[in-house]
Amino acid sequence: MKRDRRVVEGCFCAKGSMPFSMAIDSCVSNCGCIGPDNIPRKYGETFEFNCEICKCYEGGCGIICQRQLCRVKNEECTQEGFYQVTQISPTNKCCEEKVCRCDPNRCRNNLPKCKPGFELKGFIKEGHCCHTYICEPKQVCVRENAEYLIGSPVYSEKCESCVCEQQGNNFTIACNPVVCDIQCPAGFKVKKNSRSDCCGSCQPTNCVVKYDGSYRLMNPGDVLPSMNDNCTMYKCSLINDQFITTISQISCPLLNEEDCEPGSLHLSPNGCCKTCIHKNESCKVQAFDDYLSYRGCLSTTRVRMSRCEGSCRTSSIYSAQEKTMSHKCSCCQEVQTTTNEIKLQCPDGTLVDHKYIDVQECKCTGTKCPDGNI
Repeated sequence: MKRDRRVVEGCFCAKGSMPFSMAIDSCVSNCGCIGPDNIPRKYGETFEFNCEICKCYEGGCGIICQRQLCRVKNEECTQEGFYQVTQISPTNKCCEEKVCRCDPNRCRNNLPKCKPGFELKGFIKEGHCCHTYICEPKQVCVRENAEYLIGSPVYSEKCESCVCEQQGNNFTIACNPVVCDIQCPAGFKVKKNSRSDCCGSCQPTNCVVKYDGSYRLMNPGDVLPSMNDNCTMYKCSLINDQFITTISQISCPLLNEEDCEPGSLHLSPNGCCKTCIHKNESCKVQAFDDYLSYRGCLSTTRVRMSRCEGSCRTSSIYSAQEKTMSHKCSCCQEVQTTTNEIKLQCPDGTLVDHKYIDVQECKCTGTKCPDGNI
């Protein structure tokens, strides 16, 4: 006999399952718990909700939830430039972690002071925030806090020529003595201007006069007569550290030879001016200043000297007693003298001692006439 099939409107679960409840449109194989997320859970089922671990318990206990235990890292920021921040863990969004972050503005940047020959280099080590600065050697030579590139001359106060050289990985200063080859002319000598002046330079030390075909050296104050003119004199002077040679002409006084006693005309000791005994002049001491010369050597200054000059009475008369001409002769001569000593400068620059006689007193004294009579 055929059965009739009835169709009824409503919610039905498949065979082997059942509705969870009238309020939950969900089919389950057995009854359990409704979680805080309104999802049916089986007895003993564990699930995560709102960062809590929940479990469905039988016997009317329902769902019990506990806060998750977070096992995350908490970094200690001990290195310079790092500071600590709190953030959501990238591996567990329900947990917070403390991490270190780099802030370059927190770096002290204490830069070391590099000595000559070194330069400052900065770099960041792995895992660090701030730069590490060190002084690295440069490819230069160093002397007295000064740097010199390879091939550059190096200053030295020890009269040596120095240059910066590279020998392998080392930079050294190679030095050699300075070779001086200075030839100075006559009247000049090599002198150093300072301690750092190694070779010096030619500097004047004497006056120089071309004399008799060669150069003659004169010291300040020296006087030298000309070779060809006794009235021309060379004189050396030191003015403002400069050696000056001056030429002077001796001016001779006017002399009328007709006013001279016959045979008395002669040259002055320097051989420049003429002098004589004037007529009608009595015998007396005459003082004069002149250069004194002897065998080519000359006094450096004028010398004060005295001599006897003047007329003395002479006569030639017939003597009846002797029946011949009687001659009486007298001469203006020195009766008192002194010996003085001076130094003469010779052409070779040497000084020699020379003695000369100076007259203190003169008188007319008798002398023999040519015929032997007095």
